[in-house]
Amino acid sequence: MQIIRPTHRNFHRRHGFILWKRWVIANVVAEIFNFTLIAIANNAVTMFEDVNANGILILIGLIRGIVLGIAQCFVLRHYIRHFIYWLIGTIIGAFLGWIILLFTSVITALELALTTEDLPTTLMLVRLLWLGASMGTVMGFAQGLAIMKCLRLSIKQIVCLVNANAFAYTLSLFLGFKSIATGSFLHLVITGAIMGIVNGMITGLVLINLVNLPPARYDFHRNGW
Repeated sequence: MQIIRPTHRNFHRRHGFILWKRWVIANVVAEIFNFTLIAIANNAVTMFEDVNANGILILIGLIRGIVLGIAQCFVLRHYIRHFIYWLIGTIIGAFLGWIILLFTSVITALELALTTEDLPTTLMLVRLLWLGASMGTVMGFAQGLAIMKCLRLSIKQIVCLVNANAFAYTLSLFLGFKSIATGSFLHLVITGAIMGIVNGMITGLVLINLVNLPPARYDFHRNGW
């Protein structure tokens, strides 16, 4: 029986799909964990009046970046060297994106408190899209600078990573808006799942074109290649 040897194309295609699948799973797990933490903190602030809400929110933003960075680095550790730079970039990008989210939320809350009329739906939609694009741009730019320490990338590739993050965050926040606006435990977890799936699927497609496949530590003979 003749053995069909893998070609260079389907060899890379297989490893690209493996990376993409693991990347999506890592993002989903991290975001579900993070939004579960947000839901718990939200309930704690509601139940206890003496809790420092601002401090908790800032701490959550830092934890979110750490959890997301660790989950992503767990996938990338076989594909890029010095992935600690990616961890640092993700923590900074996620934290700054979180601060942008809090700043926008405060502005919206003040507008609702100072007026008896409902804010126009168009204004809310535009602000939501701007928020997603801003969070994604910050994340993509931070990760882009970080990955430049690991891979030789062109400016065009970095711009592609930034655009992918901006589009992913805009779409995920748009899809999860109703869930996150409700504020209940279940809806926040659903929002985390939506963000993880959308962000992971979109950014993963860009990522597999940036990293060097196959993984640097892959044993070809042991795995039948």
